[in-house]
Amino acid sequence: MKELIKDLKEQLCWASREIYQRGLVNIGEGNISIRVKGKNEMIITPSRNDYRMPMSEDMVHMTLAGKLVEGNNKPSSESYLHRVFYKARPNVNCIIHTHSPYTSSLSIQHKGIPVIFEEMLIFLGGSVPCAKYAMAGTANLGKNAIQSMGNQNVVILANHGSIVVGKTMEYCVNTAQLVEKMAKIFVLANFSPDIKKIPEEKQVDFRLQFVEEFSTV
Repeated sequence: MKELIKDLKEQLCWASREIYQRGLVNIGEGNISIRVKGKNEMIITPSRNDYRMPMSEDMVHMTLAGKLVEGNNKPSSESYLHRVFYKARPNVNCIIHTHSPYTSSLSIQHKGIPVIFEEMLIFLGGSVPCAKYAMAGTANLGKNAIQSMGNQNVVILANHGSIVVGKTMEYCVNTAQLVEKMAKIFVLANFSPDIKKIPEEKQVDFRLQFVEEFSTV
């Protein structure tokens, strides 16, 4: 078990560096967690995480009920949001919450992203919805996020950025970057009134690929 926990903490360190280097978070914002398989536990980044030089010993091991298992730091203030998703979706193994610029610009407009590229269907499961606003750290934040996400793996949090869930940490990192890319394209395209979505009848096969490979429902 010690080796497993060590490996999970190293995955959090890797993901922390990746999302910082990719411009998806600044120091002290956002959060990342990973499920401890076979137990009702998770490991999460600490409050005000330094994504540049994360250390394994900084990560916080806690139960899904919120009890500390191991760690000297305070867990991220959004630990409740992560725990809600792990309880509601047993196939979710990893979660990343970012405040990336273009996605956040949509979050303050309470807008989602329609299906504008086929890769959204394959990797995200379709469009990216925006959840109703709820204050950070509250039960309603998690409730609204899960309801709006539906059967997909991504949701924009009103006035709060986005959250990505998945089976692997690599998927979550790459998907968080994909969401930001799609948000950037959509925001820039909104300077023109002529946005064309992919027709519904052309989406079916790509949605099936998402269900087979990446769905957490």
